[in-house]
Amino acid sequence: MKIKKIYKQGKIVIVLTGRYAGCKAIIVKTSDDGKPENKPLGHALVAGIDGCTRKLTRKMGKNYLKKRSKVKTFLKRLRYTHLMPTRYTAKDVSFEQLVARDLMDPALRRMCRLESRVKFESLYKKGKNKWFFQDVRY
Repeated sequence: MKIKKIYKQGKIVIVLTGRYAGCKAIIVKTSDDGKPENKPLGHALVAGIDGCTRKLTRKMGKNYLKKRSKVKTFLKRLRYTHLMPTRYTAKDVSFEQLVARDLMDPALRRMCRLESRVKFESLYKKGKNKWFFQDVRY
């Protein structure tokens, strides 16, 4: 019997432990065999949002709307046990640039985080994947 893979690229997950517990994230890259050597078990590189955007109304000014619609992102390698898969997938977002780069270098990591922030903000402004930008209800 062959086990079906749950954690695939583009799957939306919820982080269960650590600083970003309760935050939603998208799987960028999976590593089932446990490589690199410092991560011996299966893990995934995830890009997620740290907290969600604020509520917007018609009365608010343009600058105020711009400030409230900012998205704070994170990049993290997490083991599968620290992730909870959801039934949602993000088909509109692709992170090919993040997969190709080595994220051990802090400057590269910061640049990748900014790229993911731009992608998430464009998704938010388009109105796609509305569930992704709402609070997790416990």
